[in-house]
Amino acid sequence: MDPFSYLSVLISIILALGMTRVLAGVGEMLQARSRRRLYWVHAVWVVNLFLYLVVAWWIFYRWRNEQPWTFFLFIFVLISPTILYLASIILFPPESAPNEFVDYKTHYYSNHRAFFVLFALFTPVDFLDTLLKGIPHFLALGPLYFISGGLFFAGLAMAAMTRNERYHQCYALIFLVQTIVISFTLFHTLI
Repeated sequence: MDPFSYLSVLISIILALGMTRVLAGVGEMLQARSRRRLYWVHAVWVVNLFLYLVVAWWIFYRWRNEQPWTFFLFIFVLISPTILYLASIILFPPESAPNEFVDYKTHYYSNHRAFFVLFALFTPVDFLDTLLKGIPHFLALGPLYFISGGLFFAGLAMAAMTRNERYHQCYALIFLVQTIVISFTLFHTLI
């Protein structure tokens, strides 16, 4: 087994735990829907986070040619999936009994700061991650990568600072569109 295959197992497990938490949260929302007051902004962030988990798994493959792997690099590469996993924990209330009432709007605004601070940390970590793959790789992503990263960071930081419902409604949709565009523009291949 090569080093990348060996190390990718733990990273895959952390990303899979995040995906599992998101899917379990959605399952709980569906299973106990009569006792759940859904909030569409929260639902859009569920989709946003799930897409980010998938994209993070997809682009991790770009580390496959790294030689030699150091313990520091491995620990660094664990940061991004850990951020996304922790965000998936915060996005949903703790698992509750199906007969308990859950208001997702209340939960969303009670936890938005922690969720968005974590999510915003992903961007500088991603920039450094991309830079560690080499200057040619970093520059090959072009201005779209830098502009979108800046917009992601600024939008997420603002979402952490404000409770303005209109901002959260608009930004949830903007983030979704931006993630889809960037994913299909920059990350459409495993290369």
